[in-house]
Amino acid sequence: MVSSDELPKNYDFAVVEERWRESWRDEDHYFDRNSTKPQFVIDTPPPYPTGNFHIGNALNWCYIDFFARYKRMKGYNVMFPQGWDCHGLPTEVKVEELNHITKNDVSREEFRKMCRELTEKNIEQMRLTLRRMAFSTDWSNEYITMMPEYYKKTQLSFLRMQKSGYIYQDEHPVNYCTRCETAIAFAEVTYEDRETQLNFFDFDGVEIATTRPELLAACVAVAVHPADDRYHRLKGKSLTVPLFGHAVPVVQDEAVDPAFGSGAVMICTFGDKQDVHWWKQHNLPLRKAIDRTGKMTDVCQKYTGLSTAECRKAVLADMKADGILKKQESLSQRVGTCWRCKTPIEILSNRQWFIRIRQKEIRDAAHQITWYPRHMLLRMENWIDQMEWDWCISRQRIFATPIPVWFCAKCGEMVLPDEKDLPCDPTLTQPKHPCPKCGGNEFLGEEDVLDTWMDSSISVLNVTGWDGSGMPKIFPAQIRPQGHDIIRTWAFYSILRSVALTGSKPWDQILVNGMVLGEDGFKMSKSRGNVIVPEELVGRYGADALRQWAATGAAMGSDIMFSWNDVIAASRFQTKMWNIARFALIQFGKEGIDEDAKVTALADRWLLARLSDTVASVSASMENYEFDEALKSIREFAWDVLADNYIELAKGRLYAGGASRK
Repeated sequence: MVSSDELPKNYDFAVVEERWRESWRDEDHYFDRNSTKPQFVIDTPPPYPTGNFHIGNALNWCYIDFFARYKRMKGYNVMFPQGWDCHGLPTEVKVEELNHITKNDVSREEFRKMCRELTEKNIEQMRLTLRRMAFSTDWSNEYITMMPEYYKKTQLSFLRMQKSGYIYQDEHPVNYCTRCETAIAFAEVTYEDRETQLNFFDFDGVEIATTRPELLAACVAVAVHPADDRYHRLKGKSLTVPLFGHAVPVVQDEAVDPAFGSGAVMICTFGDKQDVHWWKQHNLPLRKAIDRTGKMTDVCQKYTGLSTAECRKAVLADMKADGILKKQESLSQRVGTCWRCKTPIEILSNRQWFIRIRQKEIRDAAHQITWYPRHMLLRMENWIDQMEWDWCISRQRIFATPIPVWFCAKCGEMVLPDEKDLPCDPTLTQPKHPCPKCGGNEFLGEEDVLDTWMDSSISVLNVTGWDGSGMPKIFPAQIRPQGHDIIRTWAFYSILRSVALTGSKPWDQILVNGMVLGEDGFKMSKSRGNVIVPEELVGRYGADALRQWAATGAAMGSDIMFSWNDVIAASRFQTKMWNIARFALIQFGKEGIDEDAKVTALADRWLLARLSDTVASVSASMENYEFDEALKSIREFAWDVLADNYIELAKGRLYAGGASRK
């Protein structure tokens, strides 16, 4: 037993926490694949290696560590792995900034090497932070998605899903960021409220209202509602596009809102998802007005080479000069932007790789999972129901898993590698066999790379040991902890891939936490000056205070507002617990104390009864991942029952003397 002499009078978290860190052994937390204990595998979120853990990461990891330790106490064989989701644009941009280059200034392999080196440096920094925050991580199951042993599995999953009909290549309209110069998935589109202008102009005798005059060259039809009497005369007619002179048909469609603008709408390829729907439904031609860099194409005639903003300004000026611009009105609208750089996205038609979205099987698997809190399942269902297009998985970037495909230079046939030859980079290697169609020996490697979610969405397969040879012995995992902001990405994609590759759900449970807001109640951002860094919190009050703050937050799934007052209160509770322990040890160290004496006093029996109730209450809360309620019960017992009542009652007996202090 620790003596009172070993506990200083005042609690110093820095000394205490460092002593424990030095005494811990990593292997005490390792998952034993041969254990007979019930397993509890956690599909831990792999953070992006920026070099710094943000407060949202810290909240998430506190929750994971709470139930990982609890399950170990309950006799489970727990896997708490640490992954790193490496690939992506932010690293590419940072490498360009640090080295004063663009990705095109060096070879693809040299650029990837620079990205890997930066990522390795950042991971090392974040490992230190994780250790400082006292998380009981299973480092024997660490994985890094940019390493060959991991992205080999990503490529294997690609080949398996292509073979089974999930993956295909086609030209189709996709969301495209002209700043990042890559396609993005719907889940990567964020929406912002912006002010724009609704421009009314004469379109060959018909008034049209549009917010996108720069797309006039891409106009392929004019749509009106079939019940709109104003436009019956136009049925079956064609109109001439102003400024450009090409003829377009007038089509009737019930999706047109007669009350918006003039009630007549120009269909362009593409202004929004509705344009794509009309384009397909009415079998309209394709006119590409914007290229991958956001510049106007040759179909835009004299506006060719202008940016979209420059083209909009020039077209409106020419409309005014020609006397066809009638009026302009301010309009508030929700604009889809790239989640990385906030550039308004364009819908461009490109040849891309896709995964088929089979909504029913994803929904069925989602319903086989227990959701905490339950209402988060509704978010998943709403997202599934909204899916109109398949998942675009190809990206026009460099630092990512290569798509393992070649095309025969002679006949264009797609050629795939043998699974035993993975991983491979088709831009650096050639197939080991001739073209199966024409026998040709010259190939063009696919230069597009995979969406980084293709790596992270098989995290559960990786930690459970999937290698393509069958169902992993410890699959599915028991739980997936994650934020509600990535339900439509990481959760959705993981379920999709698990069903496609194993026919099964990926986890038994999913635990969804909220986001951390600044003390002002707004999302943390550097521009608002409300960002809290975990290292700052740990440095001022210690890791235990951080963990208590996380536990005292809002109910699971709800956003939590950071408060230094909560951290200070946590620190005071630690001091209180220190004082309680020190007081008890001093009493045990006195002469005449019989530590094995039977409990007979009413106060003692009352204390043990309250302790039993507290254990039951905390256990029930932990089983339901109600960490705030668990901590509340612990604090109430320690502060109200033990400190304020029992110890005060016991002091009279302790100071009165007696052999056993009964």
